[in-house]
Amino acid sequence: MFVTLIAVLCHGLSGTPGACVEEIVTDSSKSDITLQSCMIQGQIGIAKWMSEHPIYHADWTLQRYKCAPGHYELHVKA
Repeated sequence: MFVTLIAVLCHGLSGTPGACVEEIVTDSSKSDITLQSCMIQGQIGIAKWMSEHPIYHADWTLQRYKCAPGHYELHVKA
């Protein structure tokens, strides 16, 4: 099954809805992620991705993450 790992990130401490974005962290075409490994280890993968990503390196926090079966279309993009 194809799986997509999505992070919902918010800038600073702002509660403003426009200050949050969705980002696709990885999917089955880029890694050997399964739905089970996504649900168990997804937060660890996102933390590593955030530390290496130039935009989300500072002042962004992980609001939540989700593991979506199939190809995922972003709702809010940075």
